[in-house]
Amino acid sequence: MRHLLILTLLTLTACGFHLRGSIEIPPYLKTLQLQDASPATRIASELQRALQDDGVTITDDAAQANAVLRLQSESFTRRVQAVDASGKAQEYGLRYNVVFSVLGPDGAVWLSNASASAMRDLRFDEGAVLGAGGEQEQLQAEMRAEAVRGILRQLARVTPVAADEPAAPGLGATP
Repeated sequence: MRHLLILTLLTLTACGFHLRGSIEIPPYLKTLQLQDASPATRIASELQRALQDDGVTITDDAAQANAVLRLQSESFTRRVQAVDASGKAQEYGLRYNVVFSVLGPDGAVWLSNASASAMRDLRFDEGAVLGAGGEQEQLQAEMRAEAVRGILRQLARVTPVAADEPAAPGLGATP
């Protein structure tokens, strides 16, 4: 039994498995300038906290930064997914998406228009309208946290690009 456990752990580490929250940010991204979109996004403070927890220094001075993480946009949509016999909404599909880019210190685009997204379902009970608003807020917070993890995963794969090389396309939405 003990040998099986050791073999399983070795197999998981050999395939690159890491526990959630153990994302390795490359050394060339250890000092970042975080530029928020205008209007400001709700995810910026959560992302800054997560980056700092992973050992990244956030600076306001672009001259001190090794790279710039630019939050370009953030969107939250709610779409009716199911209705009852009288046509009233019974379930909504919630989608959160944030678009960002990573620029090198020379302004070269290392990652262009990448996105991180999350989706959830929200059941609507007409008898509990007050609770539905709180549940939606909680789901939005969960989706932002998932998007932060998606951004960190994409940052872990960013590679520096010289100013004269073409920009890397976005890595797409994260599951």
